[in-house]
Amino acid sequence: MTVLFAMLMAATGLAARAADDPLNGERLAQTHCARCHVIGSFNRLGGIGSTPSFATLLTLPDADNRFETFFARRPHPVFVRIPDNPRPSKLPPNAAAVPLSLQELSDLLAYVATLK
Repeated sequence: MTVLFAMLMAATGLAARAADDPLNGERLAQTHCARCHVIGSFNRLGGIGSTPSFATLLTLPDADNRFETFFARRPHPVFVRIPDNPRPSKLPPNAAAVPLSLQELSDLLAYVATLK
C-alpha cells in the first residue's frame, strides 16, 4: 500500500470501512475506467488509442502503486474526485467529474486484485 493511499485512509477513517467489494469495483471500472482503458472482455475493442489496458498496467513492476495512486496521476486529477484530493484549478471545459468515495476506491482496488 502506498503512502498516499495510507494517508487518505488515515485522514478519512477509511480503516474502519466496510469490507471491500470487488463486484462493485468491477461495476465502477466498467462505468468509469472503460471510457479510456480496456478492462477485459467487457470492452476488449474499446479504450482510447495509446491508453494502457488494465492487463498491460498489471504487467508493470510498479502496478500496485500505479493503481493505488491513479487518481493523482495525469490525466486522472482532471476528472476523478477523491475526498480531500484537490482538483486542478485550470480545467478544460469538457472535464466531467467522476466522484469516487474512498470506499469505492477501495472496491476498485479489490476488483483490480482479482485480475492478477
